[in-house]
Formats: sequence, structure tokens, C-alpha cells
Amino acid sequence: MTGLLFLAVVFLLILLDLAIATWISRRFVSRRYWKYSTLVIFLCLLPLPVADEIIGGFQFRALCKEGAQLKIDAEAIRGKAVYVTIDPSNEYLQGTAIPIQRSHFSYRDTSTDKEYANFDIYDVKGGRFIRALGIFENNAPLTMGFSSCSPPRPGSLDEQYHFTRIRSRDLINFRSTLK
Repeated sequence: MTGLLFLAVVFLLILLDLAIATWISRRFVSRRYWKYSTLVIFLCLLPLPVADEIIGGFQFRALCKEGAQLKIDAEAIRGKAVYVTIDPSNEYLQGTAIPIQRSHFSYRDTSTDKEYANFDIYDVKGGRFIRALGIFENNAPLTMGFSSCSPPRPGSLDEQYHFTRIRSRDLINFRSTLK
């Protein structure tokens, strides 16, 4: 049912764009160029409801390319006991065309608090159009194939790089046994 509602809204938007393009062409363009100008104006109006997602998609891909890369000292972390801090967690970034959240993961030594690895995870919501409709549960972007990015398999870093990950609630107990 949601898909049918979405298709109906898209169909209405296409009709509205066509009506506006025709109105503009007939008012401001000579009869000779009505068809061509209507087509050009229609094609310019068509992506407007998702223009913020198009711009935000470029911003999101740039963030993913730069920040969602694993930075790790593979030799130093081998055999260590580390804990993970997430700071900030689900922080909305300022100055983006669509809502983008960032979480920074830091892998730190339990005894020295030295950082051995870090990476960012980014999650994105759809633009104003999809959020205004409110018909999809996760409000994922319409113009992007994915709505989050992170390094490959971030949950299995301890297996890949051979270290022991201590859960945060166990960290207090672990530190008390070291003393």
C-alpha cells in the first residue's frame, strides 16, 4: 500500500511539473519553441523535490571516502587487550544538505589508554521530500543506493588483527585485576 501511495505522489508531481512547464512556455516563449521549451523546463523541474538528496549524496560520499576508513597500527595492537569508545555517537553533522550522523570508534589499550585504531561510521537520512511524505519507516534517501558506510566488517576487527576486545562494562573489573 505504501508503494502505491508513493507512486501516486510521484505521478502527481510529474503532472504538476508538466503543467508548470507548459504554463511557463506558453507565457514567455514564442509558439515556434513551445514543445522544446516545455521539455527543457520540465526536465529542469523534475529533480527539484530531491535536489537536496543529490547535493547531500556528494557530501555523504566524500565523508565516506575520507572518514570511514580504518586507521590501525596492526603490529602494536596484536595481542593487546583493548576497549572501544564511541565518541561522538550519532552526532548530526552541521552544514550538510541532508541529515548525516557520525559515530567515531576508537580502540584503546586498557592499561595505557593509547589509541591503536579508529574509524567513523556515517548514517544518512533522506531529504525533505521523503521525510515530508513520512511513508517509509527508515526515511532512506531515494537517490542513493546505500544509507550508511563504515570499514568492511568492523565488528570482527579483533579476529582480523588478533587482539582481545574488552566490553565497556567489564573494563572496570578488568582494570581492578591489573592493580
